[in-house]
Amino acid sequence: MSGGDEIGYAEAMAELESILDEIEGDALDVDLLAAKVKRASDLVKLCRDRIVRARSDVDAIVTDLEAFESELDEED
Repeated sequence: MSGGDEIGYAEAMAELESILDEIEGDALDVDLLAAKVKRASDLVKLCRDRIVRARSDVDAIVTDLEAFESELDEED
């Protein structure tokens, strides 16, 4: 999957849930099982990366806000 083809977190989660439903069901063709498991693994990694990136972004924003508040307190 190239950078331009990346899907969003919500779409990845929806696809992952769909794959899990297929795997848990009895109708999945055994020949497709490995491909479905591989895709599920890729989606889990994508979602984990998105969560890590979001956490980092939030931490940076909070740090900036704390620094801004400190500057305001020093001005008083």
